[in-house]
Amino acid sequence: MTRGLPRPEVLRVIGDVAGMGGFFGLSAADAAPSEPGRHSFAGLYSDPRLLDARIGLVQELHEPAEPRVSASIAFLGFAAWVCSPALASACGGALLELPAAELHWRHEPGRPIAPVLVRPRAAAADPGDPAAVAAGLHRTVVEGHLRPLVAAVRARVRVAERLLWGNAASAVGGAVQMISRDRPEWAGAADAIATALIARGPMAGLGTTARPDPARPERFFVRRSCCLYYRAPRGSMCGDCSLLEPATMRRQWRQALAEAR
Repeated sequence: MTRGLPRPEVLRVIGDVAGMGGFFGLSAADAAPSEPGRHSFAGLYSDPRLLDARIGLVQELHEPAEPRVSASIAFLGFAAWVCSPALASACGGALLELPAAELHWRHEPGRPIAPVLVRPRAAAADPGDPAAVAAGLHRTVVEGHLRPLVAAVRARVRVAERLLWGNAASAVGGAVQMISRDRPEWAGAADAIATALIARGPMAGLGTTARPDPARPERFFVRRSCCLYYRAPRGSMCGDCSLLEPATMRRQWRQALAEAR
């Protein structure tokens, strides 16, 4: 039986991970936030009006030429907000329970969604057993969030399922990249867990991690699909895009490593 972690330990791990900033910025609360514009992830998956509003907001921000572009960008954002803290917390020894009804986000123009997990709970995770941790993340993240999000988006916008699962793999890979840069002591565990997670089910074959310098902890991600961001008027190819020439990608890695010294 998996051992549950004491609440103070769960809060410590969440706070530690949130200190990394960006998509890792999950916070905890004793009750659902009551501020205007707050919704649960469960509502996002079940209420078409809420998802339409979020995709519409992305449309306004990025002015993409096609609905599938704004839907793809919106999906990738939500996936990153879920995958990043979940993976980092697992590296820190906590497999967070992430019930969609108890994970809340903010829908407000110009502000991040700032997820809040109500009454957080977690099981102990052994980062040295990546297969077991990946199995737990598959349950909490893939089945609990990514699969219903894929279904919800495709019910509203005509967008390829493989593209969305490629975005999910990119969200996982992006988390590995940030962890390896900001928490190098977790780099190996994050890489191994992510590799095991992506190899399972719908993300299989849609991306791999890369470690261009064996003497450095930094990892990067190479996806096997494209999120379509380059089709937005002010968009471009992402750093892990399958459309990038390998030489261009390697040059970008060298530059990132040089800047991190």
